[in-house]
Amino acid sequence: MGDAQAQLKAVPSSLNLGRRPQQQSVAAEVILTNAGSGPLEIIGVNADCSCTAATPEKHQLAPGESTPLKIVVETRTYQGLVHRNVHVQTSAGELGIPIELTVSLFKSWQLNPAVIVLPPSQKGREATMPVTLEYTGSEKASLGEITSTPAWLEATATSADGKVFTLNFVKRADAPAGNHTVKVVVENSDKTEPQLTFNVFVPVTSALRVTPNPVVLPTIKVGQSASHEIVINGWSGTGEPRLELTRGQARKLEQESGRFRFEIVITPSAPGPLTQLLRIYDGESLEAEVPVILRAEPVDRVN
Repeated sequence: MGDAQAQLKAVPSSLNLGRRPQQQSVAAEVILTNAGSGPLEIIGVNADCSCTAATPEKHQLAPGESTPLKIVVETRTYQGLVHRNVHVQTSAGELGIPIELTVSLFKSWQLNPAVIVLPPSQKGREATMPVTLEYTGSEKASLGEITSTPAWLEATATSADGKVFTLNFVKRADAPAGNHTVKVVVENSDKTEPQLTFNVFVPVTSALRVTPNPVVLPTIKVGQSASHEIVINGWSGTGEPRLELTRGQARKLEQESGRFRFEIVITPSAPGPLTQLLRIYDGESLEAEVPVILRAEPVDRVN
């Protein structure tokens, strides 16, 4: 690493690509120079994410010779501050080029935080979170109606200057248990973007105690079945718990006051990791979600 720093120089040594919208390819260029006294070979260039690519025009550099390194970063559906690194491997070692950019959902509006996750809260209790919404247009703006789907997440807005707004989100006590994605639409006076649509993630826990949590099943072959017992404590529903598992089955083994024991069984049909949520209902009301994790290996072939 030290030899590479001494031999290969990058100008600029880092890139700040500024604020960019989603689903855009951002191009930039860095000049690489062999600052050493001997020849230098660029063996390879890679990045720490598939969204970033870099290509040098030349791979052999004489002392004092330079070549452009063309860099392209895809913003995709990222949000907020994004850091990437390009690594240039040379015959003298490796040189790193850090890249920074801010990816925004909107052209003239900026959310802070870019990804909104309410603090986890228990079912039956309220939870609140303030979020900053900044208008970067030349004029002042105003906000209109704010709607959420589902409606148990409510939002109000205040602003002192028509540029920076505080959105105060309140998760009502009647929100069901689960890991929810709530769609929020904010009406506003900006003619270019009169509607701002974004998601708010709302984790709501249950008073139930489910063990284990998460459920990690043993690694098995495709076509074989893996099983695991779970215990539900603190049940106060009107009937028995109803368990749903998209790729698997659950059956009751034992029941006593406020306590249930179930067995879940999964038979994977394809190799690889399989992660899903075990949902526990009281009638139609979701009471808890528990991750279920399994890994399946291919069936051994017989020659």
